[in-house]
Amino acid sequence: MFPDLPWEIHPDLTRERLVAIGHLITRGRNDAVMWQNPEIGDDGWVLGCRAFQAARYQIISAAGTEGFEWLEIVDPSKHLIFSVGGVPVRFYRGLAEEPTTRTLRQTFPELEQLALVFPGDERQDLAFRFAVETDVDGTVAVMRFVGLLGESAVLNWPVPLEGATVSIFPVAPPAEGVELPAPSVQIPGADADEAQTG
Repeated sequence: MFPDLPWEIHPDLTRERLVAIGHLITRGRNDAVMWQNPEIGDDGWVLGCRAFQAARYQIISAAGTEGFEWLEIVDPSKHLIFSVGGVPVRFYRGLAEEPTTRTLRQTFPELEQLALVFPGDERQDLAFRFAVETDVDGTVAVMRFVGLLGESAVLNWPVPLEGATVSIFPVAPPAEGVELPAPSVQIPGADADEAQTG
């Protein structure tokens, strides 16, 4: 039987750290939604790729910076494995209770890190993931931090996202108008005198 709270499974998995990661993922995904443009052909596949990459970028950019000293990148590839303290974690879009085969797949760096953190312990069999459930428009609706054992979420903790925001681009103050002279118009190949008299 596993504990109900992440920090009871491992002290590195604090509430503050998990909420901070949740905010990074939310910012990335919601930024991607903001850039979605169906008028040029963006569809659900484009949004999914862009949202994953934007969240991945947020996590990689934050790793090791002030306030995120505990966040390290284990594998920066498109599989993205990061560690919260020493615990390896990934994220996916979908329901916590319905992980896909791809979600459950663990790579060697992740398994190696789990064996170091939980040597000879049943917790090393857990796959730690952020499960991101989305709204109709693709924005984050609910996020859960899960510990998956096989296909079962033996840990299923709701990540509070109050205060998570979409990045807003700064709006510059209106520029002062400038008077410009009338443009010079001419037909290509004609000399300037013909263009002005014509």
